Amino acid sequence: MAAQGESEDDVLDFRKLERELAAAVEADHKYQRENDAKFRAIKQQVGSYDEFRDIVMASHLRPLEKKDNLQNMDIKQPWNVHASTQADGQNAAQTQIQQDEEKLPKNGHEFARDWKRYCKTTPDKYKFIKKIGGEKLAEIFKTEISFGLLGEILTALNDSYVQEDSGFVYQVLDGLTKVGRFELSVDFLSSKESQAAKELLGKLTKDLTDDSGIEQVNSRLDALRKLYKVVS
Repeated sequence: MAAQGESEDDVLDFRKLERELAAAVEADHKYQRENDAKFRAIKQQVGSYDEFRDIVMASHLRPLEKKDNLQNMDIKQPWNVHASTQADGQNAAQTQIQQDEEKLPKNGHEFARDWKRYCKTTPDKYKFIKKIGGEKLAEIFKTEISFGLLGEILTALNDSYVQEDSGFVYQVLDGLTKVGRFELSVDFLSSKESQAAKELLGKLTKDLTDDSGIEQVNSRLDALRKLYKVVS
């Protein structure tokens, strides 16, 4: 009860004052701590604002000491929030890439996009072509095949050719003859790309077998040689 002659407003609330004082001290410590961190970041000449911000935001952390026991600590916050977020983003991006790779291109534009995006090496290109197949290639490029793509496909097939894929390679070569502006694309093949076509047909002549007999196989390969303008 308040003393006689004193109103309730005149009575000091020491607990409230103590809380306000503690909050003021903590705010002052935070200001000093973050201010010191800013000067450290400037002195270190950090490379970006993100690094500067991370140093300031982590200013409340103290270095671990030998007496600290990590096993007894309840750690719920990742050590590096920025790195954790970055890793999550990379995982999501990788998942998206895998999903995109599983989709077959529907037209020449999508093929050219995926060819440049995912097929960085010759084995990658060979695998991509094999996944699509000869008949599908003819559908994709039914209007026309992009300039230079025919030569790149021929080179990839020749460089990664294996005997057991002879039937697949024949289907691809045959399917490509049905694409739009095929003859024009053949005319623009480089000498190296024309040589790749010649070597491929030579390998098929040696490796390809057919139930209908060797004469029909040779007849079909001769037809391909004429279409690809390969000189024996």
